[in-house]
Amino acid sequence: MTTLEGFKALRASVSPEVQADLFKLFTSDPEASFQRMVELAAEKGVTLTAEEVKGFLREMDDDEGFDDIELDAIALAAITGGGYGRGGGC
Repeated sequence: MTTLEGFKALRASVSPEVQADLFKLFTSDPEASFQRMVELAAEKGVTLTAEEVKGFLREMDDDEGFDDIELDAIALAAITGGGYGRGGGC
């Protein structure tokens, strides 16, 4: 069983571009993003389940472990439900 610290180390070993892609996938299809994280872990020799990934992400969110993620305009609009690209005003 992987620990939270092991999961964080695994996350740090993934390029920022892949992390950003995972976040975008998470905003559109969370279950697919969990499965992709399981696949990425397996590629690095780590066995995780989707449920373990969800638990680790929940713990990291509770600890504000995602403050280092930079969001692009599309991801921000997806999160906030904003009118990006639709002429919506603030």
